[in-house]
Amino acid sequence: MSSELPPSQVRAATLPVGPSANFLLIALIFLGTGLAIGTGVVEGSGAAFVFVMAGWLLSLCLHEFGHAFVAWKGGDADIPRSGYLTLDPRLYADALSSIVLPLLFTILGGIGFPGGRVFVNTHLLRSKVWISAVSAAGPAMNGLVLLALALLYSLTGEESDTLRAVLAVSALFQGTAIILNLMPLPGLDGYGILQPWLPEPVRRVADQAALHVNLILAGLFLFSSAFGPAVFRASLLLIGLLGIEIVDARVGYGLIRLW
Repeated sequence: MSSELPPSQVRAATLPVGPSANFLLIALIFLGTGLAIGTGVVEGSGAAFVFVMAGWLLSLCLHEFGHAFVAWKGGDADIPRSGYLTLDPRLYADALSSIVLPLLFTILGGIGFPGGRVFVNTHLLRSKVWISAVSAAGPAMNGLVLLALALLYSLTGEESDTLRAVLAVSALFQGTAIILNLMPLPGLDGYGILQPWLPEPVRRVADQAALHVNLILAGLFLFSSAFGPAVFRASLLLIGLLGIEIVDARVGYGLIRLW
C-alpha cells in the first residue's frame, strides 16, 4: 500500500539537511588521528597538526551551523535550501576568507581567528530577540566544543601527554574564538547581538565597517602590542577555569608548528 505525502513533507524530505560527506570525512580524520595519537600509533608534529586543524575546521562548521539553525527556527525558511544545515565547509562563504585565512592566523598567531559566514535574511526573523539569538548561536557552539574538549582532556591520562597537549591547544583556540567573536566590533557576533537594538544611523555606519572586519582584526593584531596578548591571556584564563593546564597548551602549540 502506498500513499502520497503532503507537499510540505515532500519539500522537507528533499531539503539538504544533515551532516554532509565532507563534514563526516573531516570528523573521521579528527577522531582517527586522535585515537592514533592517544594509543601511540603515530606521534610527532605532523599528526598533531592534522588533529588540531581538523578539529578547528569542524568547529568552524559547527559555529556556522549554529547561526543557520537558529535563523531557521527564528523564521528564515530559506536556510535549508541554502545547504547551511549540512555542515559542509564549502558552503560557508569563500574558501580564502572562511577557511584558509582563519587557519593561517590560528597556526601563526595562536589565535582562533573567526571564519566562515552564513547569509541570513533578518527581515524574515520574528523579532529583534531572534536576530540577536542568531548571532549568539555561533559562539555558543564554540562554547560547547570547548566543553567537549575539556571533558576529553580530563578523561585523558597523563601517560598520553601528546594527546593532552593537542586537546589543550585545541581548547585554547576555541577560547580565543569565543572571546574574539563576542567583541562588539562590526562584523563579529558580539556586534550582531547588539545590532538590532542600535539606532539606525549607528547601524548604517557600523554595517559598512563590518565589510572589512578581517582587515580590522588583522590590523589590531599586527599594530597593537596589547590586543593580541590580552586575547591570549583571557583565553588561557578561560581554559584554566576548565581544568586545562596552560603548560599543556603551550606544548601543544609547539607541536603544531611545523617549522
